[in-house]
Amino acid sequence: MTVPVAALRSRLVIAGGLIVAVVLSFFVAVAPVAVAPASAASASDWDPGYIIDDSIFYSSDGMTAADVQSFLNSKLSSCRSGYTCLKDYGQSTDNRPADRYCAGYTASAWQTAAQIIDNVARSCGINQRVLLVMLEKEQSLVTDDWPTPRQYSAAMGQGCPDTAPCDPSTAGFFYQVYYAARQFQVYRLNPDSFGYRAQRWNSILYNPSTACGTRSVYIYNQATAGLYIYTPYTPNDAALNNLYGSGDGCSSYGNRNFWRLFTDWFGNPRTYTVHPGFVSYWNAHGGASGSMGSPTGYPVYLDANGQGWYQPFQNGVVYGSNWGGTAFVYNNVILAEYNRQGGPASGMGWPNGEQICGSGLRCSQSFLSATISTTASYGAHTIWGGLNEYWKSSGGTDGALGAALNDNAYLTAGSSPAWVQNFERGILVQSQYGTFLVPYGAQQDAWSRAGGGQSWLGWPTAAYRCSSAGCVQPFSGATLTSTSSYGVHLISGGFVAEWNRRGGFDVAGPALTDMNTVSAGANGAGWTQNFSAGVLAQSGVGYFLVPYGPAQALWSSAGGQSGSWGWPVSERACAASGCGQSFQNGAITESTTWGLHTIFGGLARAWTSGGGMSAYGAALNDIRYSAANGGGWVQHYGNGVLTQQPNAYPVFTPYGRILDVWYYYGAENTWLGWPTGAQNCTAGSCTQQFQNGVARSDSSGAVAFSRQ
Repeated sequence: MTVPVAALRSRLVIAGGLIVAVVLSFFVAVAPVAVAPASAASASDWDPGYIIDDSIFYSSDGMTAADVQSFLNSKLSSCRSGYTCLKDYGQSTDNRPADRYCAGYTASAWQTAAQIIDNVARSCGINQRVLLVMLEKEQSLVTDDWPTPRQYSAAMGQGCPDTAPCDPSTAGFFYQVYYAARQFQVYRLNPDSFGYRAQRWNSILYNPSTACGTRSVYIYNQATAGLYIYTPYTPNDAALNNLYGSGDGCSSYGNRNFWRLFTDWFGNPRTYTVHPGFVSYWNAHGGASGSMGSPTGYPVYLDANGQGWYQPFQNGVVYGSNWGGTAFVYNNVILAEYNRQGGPASGMGWPNGEQICGSGLRCSQSFLSATISTTASYGAHTIWGGLNEYWKSSGGTDGALGAALNDNAYLTAGSSPAWVQNFERGILVQSQYGTFLVPYGAQQDAWSRAGGGQSWLGWPTAAYRCSSAGCVQPFSGATLTSTSSYGVHLISGGFVAEWNRRGGFDVAGPALTDMNTVSAGANGAGWTQNFSAGVLAQSGVGYFLVPYGPAQALWSSAGGQSGSWGWPVSERACAASGCGQSFQNGAITESTTWGLHTIFGGLARAWTSGGGMSAYGAALNDIRYSAANGGGWVQHYGNGVLTQQPNAYPVFTPYGRILDVWYYYGAENTWLGWPTGAQNCTAGSCTQQFQNGVARSDSSGAVAFSRQ
């Protein structure tokens, strides 16, 4: 005798532990629906949540008793000697009372199996085809040519649990068919009394052994829910991969075989209609002949992310939710990526916009918490969180970033974690410093070569920007600048803060060289770096900028900080007479009228300590030595003259009547000699000590010299 591989027919009811979703009911009484022509079943068409449509399962007007008999005859030409096959079977029947599930049954002294099947189908509102398939999947009665009394006694498996004998009160062919059909109406009219329910997700065992695990199945309709209550297992991959044979030790076959037999014998047991909430949208998009095509699956309700429905069509899936509205996701890489991320129940949530395509087959679609973008070369990738907000604000696929080229990555190495994702025009980073783009180019190359944000350079802390001078982007560990002539250079350490203090990129300009470390020498150790505004130097006395110009050129030509002038010890300062800057071993000044001059020795020390440009002004000539009156040095400045005798401190004499008259009579060459003290002025009158006398001026400008 041929028996189905595993005719599992437990009546177990799973109760408790299941979350009930309150959903809109789709189920109304409908006219009988014609079944599609029969064809061999394919495992790829199996849908665990939609085994058979309600309009087919609960329709009892599709066949007559004669049709049933003809079908039985077609499935078995002859029976073995001594056995009664189903096509030849008959028995007496008794009265069954009417109730809310069936219209009852009138007793008969003799009825064929075909008549019993048809009468029960009409009394209980269950399709004759369903009853025929159940008889085959439970006991192989339709095709068995030597059935046993036991097969007739348990024909439908009704009241026959997997772990106990059959209930005697339902034994026998007539009772089996009647009470099995009635039981399906019990399930339909009391849907909340059983563990498996339509329009929600259900956890269904693969096998009576719980060790085989479960599958989460969204049961679309009541007929499918009833089949699972009747036979509470779903086939695993092994059972589906061998659709007409055995799977593995965890396989079950009852519901698989029901669907397979119905499909093989009567055609597709399913029919798909558009969810009422999607009808207007579907019609607006051209209906069955439009961009969406016809539905290919049933609507599914999800409670996640604000609740919603989705339904597959020929060309994609339509989604409708409270928070995202209605949107269609086409059968392309965007839908594949969306499903890879987990669909509407994932962190992405529901779609809240239609697919948008720009130039070069670059498309995107927005979801509640993310966006998927695509390129022909790199496929579809999801953009999340702050990266997504930045990307959208920058113009999306056709904006400043373009499409995503890879999945985002959460990087934890380095000084702090960050989200990173590559786009067509750069690397977008979200870290504790904000969300910033590192555009592809020389600076990004340098940053990436160093190890990117996980290196000492760190993550970007501000946006990349450019001017006519070049481009700049600060990072947590350094700043990168670039120019077309000098390339990319790093500003790091204390130089970053000093550079920023001096106005950064907008004032000090981009770096033109890398930072140079100067080893200890005659002038001491330190660091220098060239910027577009000049040479920034750091020594033991601090940071000072040597601006480009004649003075800097002279300083650099003499060896810069390592040469005769040494490190700068002051900032370049300007006055009416010109500009100047002090160094370790002197000063250099320049003016448009008097040109470039140097100050060194004691005069330089006096000039610098006495106030430099603010007190003395720029040098108007080079230092001059005179041998008169014991010798000395003299130099003119914007505000006066510095003189110095050997072994004496320099003396400053401001421009005025005393200096004029002193020069008129021959300066240091006169009997007065060199100034030996600073001028002392009160109420317009001044006195000044010289080597051999005193000079006095009054408020009228008269000057008198007197010997000591």
